Amino acid sequence: MDRYPPIAEHGLIDDLQNAALVTTDGTVDWWCCPRYDSPSVFASLLDHDKGGRFHIGPEGHDYVARQLYFPDTAILITRFMTPDGVGEACPSINRRRAHSGT
Repeated sequence: MDRYPPIAEHGLIDDLQNAALVTTDGTVDWWCCPRYDSPSVFASLLDHDKGGRFHIGPEGHDYVARQLYFPDTAILITRFMTPDGVGEACPSINRRRAHSGT
């Protein structure tokens, strides 16, 4: 994958309060938390060397990756196809509810 993949090579995951961009190779290279206007946690989308990222995927480079949304949902699936089999990653951002201390 390029140091700065095109925006078309990203999928969006969010929980209506914050969002992350995930590349087709399984890298989260933009995430702001806990709100959209918060400072970024990962920002390699802007600075590959210092921005930070999180990656999940097969070892090596002998695989093909595809991204899709589960039909009629906003659930992002990143599928990795290797000579040994197929794996999927379905990253999500879980909304936490504040609870009162009673």
